[in-house]
Amino acid sequence: MARVPSSRNGAHGQNAMTLFCLALAAAQLVRWTTTFAVAPSSDRGAAAASPRRGALMATLSTALWPVLVCAPALAAEAPSILFMSGMPEAHANANGVWRVAGGKINERAVYTNQDKYLVVNDCGKLQINDRNINSGCDAGFAHQLEKGKWVVDGQELDGQIKVKPAKVFGGSGKGTTVVVQSEFISDDDLTLKLVRGQLGTTQGIDEDGDASVIFEGTGGALNFVVKENFGNLLQL
Repeated sequence: MARVPSSRNGAHGQNAMTLFCLALAAAQLVRWTTTFAVAPSSDRGAAAASPRRGALMATLSTALWPVLVCAPALAAEAPSILFMSGMPEAHANANGVWRVAGGKINERAVYTNQDKYLVVNDCGKLQINDRNINSGCDAGFAHQLEKGKWVVDGQELDGQIKVKPAKVFGGSGKGTTVVVQSEFISDDDLTLKLVRGQLGTTQGIDEDGDASVIFEGTGGALNFVVKENFGNLLQL
C-alpha cells in the first residue's frame, strides 16, 4: 500500500484557520460599519467630506487584508467522497466510490479506491495511479485532458468518464440521483439485494421519512429504503 504524504496543517488546523478568518472578517465589518454609519452633514461641505473619503479608503484597505490572507482557508473544501463512472471494462474496478486518503499532492486532496489513487498531477489534471502515487504528468493508466475528456491506456475518451462529488444521502425528495455504497436488502416486499455502485433515482419521501427509489436493473420497480438505511446510499 502506497503511503500518502501527510498534509502539513491537517484538518483541525484548517478548521481553526477558517474560524479565525471568519471572526476577523466579522470584526473588520463591524469596524467599517460603525465608522461610516452616519453620513457627513451637508453643512460641513466638501472640505469635511474629502477627509472622510480618505478615511474610508484607508479603512477599506485595512479591511481587505484579512481577505487576502485568509482566502485559501475560506475556499471551498474538497469533497470527502467522489463517484466515478464510465471507466472502460479493463479498469471497471476504478468506477464507484473514491474517498479521501489523507494528505495532499500539489495542495489537493488524494483519493483512494481499493488499491488505486486519484490525484491532481503536476499539470493540474486528475490522474489515476495503480498502487503507487505518482504525480508526474505522464504517470498512471488514466489522466484527464480537460473536463469530460480523458486518456485511458493511451486511448482518448470524450464524454464517457464522469467524476462527481458525493455525500451521504439525507432524504432528499424526487429526482435525486443516489448510488449504493454498501450492499443491503431493500425494505419492501421485493427484498431486492442492492449492490455497491448501483444507481437509482428517488421518487419521493413518505410520511414516515422513508425514501421510494427506482434502482437501475430492477425493471422500473419501486423500492422503499427506510431512513435507517440512508447511510448505505450516497447522493450525487
